Amino acid sequence: MKRKRTEPNAESKGLADTASEALSVQSAEAITATLSVMLRTLENIQAAVSTIQSEVTAIKDTQLHLSNQVLDLQNRNKKFFTQLRDLPLEIIVQIFAWIPVRTVFRYRRLSRTINECLLTSQFATLNMRTVDIRKSFYRIVGGLWLVLPQSYQTVAAPALAAHVINIRGIDYYRQVEKIIPNSISCLTALEDLDLEKCALIGEIPDVYGSLKNLTSVCLRDNSLTGTLPSSLNLLSKLRWLDLANNRLSGDFPALPNLNSLELLFIDRNYFTGPIPTVFGNPSRLSFFNAEDNLFSVIPSSISQLTLLEELRMSNNPFSCEIPSELWSLTRLGVLEMSGCQLFGSLAGVGALRNLETLDVSNNQLSGEFPSREINNLQHLEKLHLLDNQFSGGEILDMSDRDDKVTMCVDRGFQRKYVVRKGFHRCYLHGDVIPITAESSDSEAEAESEAESNDDDDEED
Repeated sequence: MKRKRTEPNAESKGLADTASEALSVQSAEAITATLSVMLRTLENIQAAVSTIQSEVTAIKDTQLHLSNQVLDLQNRNKKFFTQLRDLPLEIIVQIFAWIPVRTVFRYRRLSRTINECLLTSQFATLNMRTVDIRKSFYRIVGGLWLVLPQSYQTVAAPALAAHVINIRGIDYYRQVEKIIPNSISCLTALEDLDLEKCALIGEIPDVYGSLKNLTSVCLRDNSLTGTLPSSLNLLSKLRWLDLANNRLSGDFPALPNLNSLELLFIDRNYFTGPIPTVFGNPSRLSFFNAEDNLFSVIPSSISQLTLLEELRMSNNPFSCEIPSELWSLTRLGVLEMSGCQLFGSLAGVGALRNLETLDVSNNQLSGEFPSREINNLQHLEKLHLLDNQFSGGEILDMSDRDDKVTMCVDRGFQRKYVVRKGFHRCYLHGDVIPITAESSDSEAEAESEAESNDDDDEED
């Protein structure tokens, strides 16, 4: 029996058509998205190609510029110059800008042209960009700073202003003669300026007004000349000022704004006028050395230096009596006034109850020697009285002390007024009793042997 074919009904036919249409729409959207991505990719490729073309053009221009410069180096025989000084200036600057500042200025002697290039502010600016100068001078600047050309300092100082707190001349530039540059005023964070033994010459520049943070200045053992700059008076935080062993001159100025000064060393110069005592807070000063100058007066205002522990004024032409105000400095442990042409009496010295060293040798002090006052100085270790004119007083006997005092005194005075047993040999001015033409060889030998025996007994 034959089966009868069934025809699809209208409903099934409609569903098939709808599915076909949906597939067609999805396919079209996918194609559109793909085309969009391809278009964006093409645009990016075109942008990259454009950038590459620009870079290629720039490289070609640079090559052309360098080729032209190289052609300029050729002579008529088409041979190249081989000397560095014949290069164009801009190339020389570019080459040397990559060399660190600590070594680059060694090449100044290669030629005059190179020297001139390295002295320009243009080179300094470029060198600071290519080489991080702040790493070369991080917090501490050495003697190199002092030998840098002024043009370099002018450019570098502002860049270092907030970083450098110390300048110390501790490197191999120490022996090169140099001056203190004005550009130092740009280093406003500076706290410690130590240029001891740096072969400094010339005057101290008057540029310290901007260095408000300075607490110590050491310029000792140089060849500085002239007077002190007035701007030193603006360093209100300064605690230590050391100008010893220079050639500074003139009256030492009043420094009323130095409220923090504790240590002052101005020995071995040519300062004149009165010993300085005018400071913002004179009672803070504890160590003061003014030896070997041309000071002519010990002012009564020295009594304001109430915290002084050491006062050294030897070898100044005072030619006066010792002011009584000096005896009010009761914290003094060291008082040295040798070779000052002082006259008058030593009476009053007993007030210095903390005194360990007293040197008044090589003066014209006279009158009765204050033996009782000296004997009451319980901390006394060194007593130098040589070459004076004392003429009387009680016997000075320190033989009962546990520790002997080192002493030097004129022979004639010693014989009458000093019990020698309590004293050591003085190596500063010679023997305890100097051997003079007035004594015979036998006397000298006997006294020398007696002292030797005293020392041996003490050792035992």
